[in-house]
Amino acid sequence: MSNLENLINKILEDARIEADRIMEESAKTNKNILESKISEANEKKKKILEKAANEATMIKDRIVSNAELKVRDEKLKIKQEIIDKVFDLAKKRLKELTEDEYIKFLTNNLKSMNLKGTEILIVPENMKAKVKSAESLPKISDDETVDSGFILKDGDVTINFSIDSLVDYLREELEAVIAQHLFKE
Repeated sequence: MSNLENLINKILEDARIEADRIMEESAKTNKNILESKISEANEKKKKILEKAANEATMIKDRIVSNAELKVRDEKLKIKQEIIDKVFDLAKKRLKELTEDEYIKFLTNNLKSMNLKGTEILIVPENMKAKVKSAESLPKISDDETVDSGFILKDGDVTINFSIDSLVDYLREELEAVIAQHLFKE
């Protein structure tokens, strides 16, 4: 029986060696698969982090750009408010002309017109007496007045020289000049 036992022991020994070899090969295969999966995961991680960094940069740039636009818009709004105040102040000061300054304003503007003598002059109530005492001016309307400046009527034709109209008319061409002087940058 010793041959049989030797044979069984030999078969068992060969089986154990084969099993160890298979286990060793399996461990190597498992190690290779694990390393491959770790490498894939690291690549995916790297791509995800790069994408996140790019998106974060884009979001940051967008936020900065939006903030810059808001600041620019706010600056423009404030500058426009200041320009509006300048024109309002100009209107206010022009409406406060003394009688002599008003007569000079009136006569200078009327000199540049071809008057026929049929025109009616509409002036502010507080200037009527002074204007009536001035020489070589058109007939003054007794029943109509204007807040500031004057209006010249000849039939259906009306020429508006009120301070508000004049300043508003000149505003477009003066606005850029005023802005340039106020906001030298």
